[in-house]
Amino acid sequence: MKKIMSYITDTSKITTVIRDVLIIICLLLFLTSCERESYKVRNYTYPGCLQNPTGIPQLGSGIHVYPGESDQDLINRIREFEYDGKDFSDTIQFPYIFLSTDYWVSESQVGPGSSPSDDVLNPDPRYMLFPHSINSISDEWGWEYYEEYKELGEQEFCNKYLNGERTLGMKLSHVEGYKP
Repeated sequence: MKKIMSYITDTSKITTVIRDVLIIICLLLFLTSCERESYKVRNYTYPGCLQNPTGIPQLGSGIHVYPGESDQDLINRIREFEYDGKDFSDTIQFPYIFLSTDYWVSESQVGPGSSPSDDVLNPDPRYMLFPHSINSISDEWGWEYYEEYKELGEQEFCNKYLNGERTLGMKLSHVEGYKP
């Protein structure tokens, strides 16, 4: 008891302990309050069967999207990938790469009640699989667009949404049941 009392009465030791505790608390607050960098990821696919490039299976992954990066920039970076024996710069083995029409966003960008995805504004038709693949979690490039595509016909639909350009998916083959 005498040791405890002497420890308590020695203000220099208490001051040192309090100072150390305050430093640790400040460090913890600083480290936990840092805002994480937000980022977006975009999915890409490539045909699993070159005889049916718009069919199943479509294989793929996701790629980090940097601010201001165009669809062409993404394709260029994907073409630089080489993993698991796949060399995406080989345009004979991997002639087609399709980009999704939405981004997956980081947790720091997703607020309460919001979706973890975000639409790509003006996706480049040269890399779209639409109408063979639709975005069912979005209002854009989903079932409504697909139905409108069938109603309007290919050229009128392209004029309305794609500045008259056809998507890569449209160029490769037509949707079953579609009659222009």
